[in-house]
Amino acid sequence: MHGMLVKQLRKELEWRQRLARLAASGEQVKLFCHAELVSEASLYRWRTKLAGTVDATPAAGFIDVGVMTAAPEAPAVPKPASVGGALEVRLDLGHGMVLHIVRR
Repeated sequence: MHGMLVKQLRKELEWRQRLARLAASGEQVKLFCHAELVSEASLYRWRTKLAGTVDATPAAGFIDVGVMTAAPEAPAVPKPASVGGALEVRLDLGHGMVLHIVRR
């Protein structure tokens, strides 16, 4: 069951990225689908399925926000557990998916 959910989420992410590429390319759907080796019917089905959740503007690969610090009146942000260069970060991505990064 867990494998099926992961596969479904992976496919959804693949289509979100594909639809974002289409929006950024400005290409005709037919030409884009030919280049991506997908059918137009699949593209339209996924576009409908993901309607309202796909941003039509291309996403930036990286946005540098500079150094962020807590405002003086705000409580301090807890730092990740770090001992002797080790680092552990857990990020709940929703839908039961958790990103867990460990550096020792």
